[in-house]
Amino acid sequence: MESRSVVDGAFRILRALPEAGTDRQVSRLAELTGLPRPTVYRLLDQLRDAGAVDLADGRWTLSAGLVRIARHVEPFAGLRRPASQVLRVLRRETGATVSLIVPSDGAFVVLESVLGGEPVPDTRPGATMPAFTAAGVLLGSAPSSGPGVLVDHGAEMNGLTCYAVPLTLPGGVRAALQIGSVAEPAERFAAPLHHAAVALTRHVTGNG
Repeated sequence: MESRSVVDGAFRILRALPEAGTDRQVSRLAELTGLPRPTVYRLLDQLRDAGAVDLADGRWTLSAGLVRIARHVEPFAGLRRPASQVLRVLRRETGATVSLIVPSDGAFVVLESVLGGEPVPDTRPGATMPAFTAAGVLLGSAPSSGPGVLVDHGAEMNGLTCYAVPLTLPGGVRAALQIGSVAEPAERFAAPLHHAAVALTRHVTGNG
């Protein structure tokens, strides 16, 4: 592969890895990226040598170092700190997992999150949210899609529901605050989630 193709293939794998699961992982990566399996194996080995992925118990994962790098990414300077503060307050109020999600290169990426007391799908910073989550539905629709979106994943994800509300950040950047809950319908937390979105928007635009 030419150098540019190698870089492109490596990034395809990094983006697809959180969605590949653990069953037939390399085959799934080949399906998601459109790369041949031998190329996937070769790029995974190169990414491991570079410290971008780890292999443990036969499972490939993003490395802790790469996740740390992802924690410094933000659509504009000064977003992550107020977002973290707002999410921690929301977590204390609800007990649920809360995340700030932004669109990136055709995907929906967790920019910041605070875990709740229930097991939920991967919401670490840098993780990719599926398009069928509330934030994915919200960010994938027109800006006038409404005040919020509820998605019920039912038995498919052990009763998980998620609710997301939109934010428009400086420079017209669209984002979403999402809350996920198993014990209770996520829309029960709609009011504090909307209040948190208003607080974050005011903070980062200097109107708070």
